[in-house]
Amino acid sequence: MPPDHRQGGGVGQFCAEVPLPEAQLAAATQRAIRDAALGEGLPSETPAWKTLPSWHIFGTADKDIPPAAMRFMAERAGSLKTVELEGASHSSMVSNPDAVAGLILEALSSTD
Repeated sequence: MPPDHRQGGGVGQFCAEVPLPEAQLAAATQRAIRDAALGEGLPSETPAWKTLPSWHIFGTADKDIPPAAMRFMAERAGSLKTVELEGASHSSMVSNPDAVAGLILEALSSTD
């Protein structure tokens, strides 16, 4: 069962299943995304996901980017493998490091 530390400040939003010490560190050190970041242009006319192989991993309990949106993006990018981490939040790389590292290693081993 996940720790019961769902206080305000984004902890429950961003890292719901992460142990309290790590969740508190994230809350203290992360800053909100700026609106400008969402409108910045790309360094290229073509997004990398249109020309490079991609892999996706995300949590089914992500409250920041809905899982349906993640599925759509993975499909649109032609994801070679998509992993859904049951019950994981937006911070699935903290709560599920072995799964994330495993997918990275799998991706590395399948490229030239």
